[in-house]
Amino acid sequence: MASCKLGHVYIVRTALTKPPKAKFALCASVEHGFFLWINSNPKPHGKDQMALQAGCHELVVKDCFLDLSRVVQHPTFELDDAKEFDQITPDLANDILDCIDAGLFLMPPNHAQAVRDGMMELL
Repeated sequence: MASCKLGHVYIVRTALTKPPKAKFALCASVEHGFFLWINSNPKPHGKDQMALQAGCHELVVKDCFLDLSRVVQHPTFELDDAKEFDQITPDLANDILDCIDAGLFLMPPNHAQAVRDGMMELL
């Protein structure tokens, strides 16, 4: 986990999806190994889905969603093969903070606090 950098986005080939596939994963807490997934579409439950505009990060080439309903902890072997991309901007980190501060429905409060702490470090 030490090789992952806070605020950087990774392409991670993961078995945590069915079927396994590559996911865009934002490192939100190095200490806890928490990642947030960037999805093409919002989750069906519609809760805690932050809209991302195309161009907000080099990997985000179309409008999509940051899933703030849960954190993901990738196994080390997946992270070993992940491709690293640039850190998100302070503006995007601030937008994530605004979503967390507005109140999340599904993410456990201790996870939300860890993500919030991580985003604060990026400002």
